[in-house]
Amino acid sequence: MDKTDFYIYYCLIFFSLIILSLSFTNAIEKVVATTTDDNNQDDNDDNPKNEKETMKLKIKLNLNNVDKSIQKLKLVSYVNGEVKEQYIDLVKDKSKIKENILVLNLFYDKSNDISSIIVTDQYFVCAYALNDKNSKQNNIANSGISFYDCDEGNIGSPDSNTAHLFYTLNKFNESVNYNKVSGQGKNPLAKEVKINVKVPLEDAKGDADKINVVGMIGGQYKVETINVEQALDKQKDGNGDILDVPFVFNRTTDVGEIQLGDKFFGCVTGEELSPQHSHCEKRTLKDFEKGNQLYSRKDNNFK
Repeated sequence: MDKTDFYIYYCLIFFSLIILSLSFTNAIEKVVATTTDDNNQDDNDDNPKNEKETMKLKIKLNLNNVDKSIQKLKLVSYVNGEVKEQYIDLVKDKSKIKENILVLNLFYDKSNDISSIIVTDQYFVCAYALNDKNSKQNNIANSGISFYDCDEGNIGSPDSNTAHLFYTLNKFNESVNYNKVSGQGKNPLAKEVKINVKVPLEDAKGDADKINVVGMIGGQYKVETINVEQALDKQKDGNGDILDVPFVFNRTTDVGEIQLGDKFFGCVTGEELSPQHSHCEKRTLKDFEKGNQLYSRKDNNFK
C-alpha cells in the first residue's frame, strides 16, 4: 500500500468514526427528549390544577310560551354558593334560536372557597321579562305579576346538568292566582320586601366553618358569606342552632314591581353540610309588613 492509498484509507476510517459518533449522540438526545416529555405528561396528569374544573349548566328556554312582545330577559342562577346574572336580548340572539328554543351554557367552578359540587346538590335558575314600557310583558294575564319562570332541582352530575325554562308556566300561574285571590289591595305603598332565610345547623355545629346564604326575589339577589360559629354566638333571639339571615330588597326592580304571590328563594352552601353541600327552597311572598321566611335546609332538628 503506497502513501496515497494509506491516506485515503485513513480518511475513510476517520470520517466513518465521526458519522458513527454523531449518530450515537443523536440517539442519546432522542432518548432524553422522549423521557422528558413523558415526565412532563405525567406531571400534567397528576396535577390538573392549572385550569379550574367546571360544571356546565345548560339552560333551554322554550320561547313558544313567551309573548312576542317580550324582547329581553334577565337570567339569575345559583350553583355551589355562586350566583350568575345574565341579560338576554331575544332580538340580537335571534340567530341562536332554533325551532323557537334558545340554549345557553353557564359554567361554574366545581370547587371554590366555600364548597365543592357533589351529586344531589341543589340549584335554581330563573328568567324574568325585563321591564319595558313599550311591551305588554307586565300585563300578561291581566296581572301585576311580572312574567317569569324558574327551574330548580338536584345536580345529577358534577360535570353537566340541564335546566328548562318556560316549558310550563306553572309557577307564574300560581303567582298570578295567589295575587288575584289574596294579594289585591294589600300594602300598595310598600317599598321594601323582607325575607328571612333560616339555616338549621344543629347537625353541623362545630364542623361548619364558612357558609354562603343567598336570598333572591324578582331577579334581585344578595349573598352573605358567614362564619358559622361567630354568627351563632352573636344571635340573642333564642334561635339556638338555627341561624337567621335577614335580607331586604327594593320592591321596584328592573323586571317590574314585586307583588304578593311572587316566588322567592333561599339557599345555603357549605362544604361541611350534609347530605348536600347546597340546599335551596322556594316560597310564595305573602306579606310586606311582617316579612317572609323559609328554612333553607333540613337537619336532625328541623325535618
